[in-house]
Amino acid sequence: MEGQLEPNKDSGARPLDEGGSFCAEKRLGELELEVAAHVRNLERLRGRLVDTEIGRRAALMGIPPEKARHIIRLADLDGVTDEHGEPDADAIDRAIDKVLIEVPELRGARLQSGGGAFNPLAGAFTKGEAYRRQLGAASAKGDLLAVVSLKRKARRLGLSI
Repeated sequence: MEGQLEPNKDSGARPLDEGGSFCAEKRLGELELEVAAHVRNLERLRGRLVDTEIGRRAALMGIPPEKARHIIRLADLDGVTDEHGEPDADAIDRAIDKVLIEVPELRGARLQSGGGAFNPLAGAFTKGEAYRRQLGAASAKGDLLAVVSLKRKARRLGLSI
């Protein structure tokens, strides 16, 4: 066989297959297909990670789990990940807040104590909003101990206040 390369005895690879085309080109095509499949799988898993994080953040805001899946569908997911593809808690909170502004019925109802008729939307707000209000009141009073306590508790709960 003149003009064809002999198999490399060290690697065991043959540079030419039976049809005369290069095995390396064929293998490169196979590898490109594998990489494309892995990229699709990675994107699918990142999407699931973002959906899970939205559900978790919604639960922290007091939204019932049965309503959280609606928020996942309605939320604008552009920009809810950082440059490494990890979910960004602040961006997710903003996306959830936008959905809740547009569809306030998705908020969890808060029970009111005391007399009067029950209004499920009266006083309903997310935990993040509640902590922000309490923090503002404590700051206005100059109660440093309450401010520090509220900030620590919000950080433990994963709230951005």
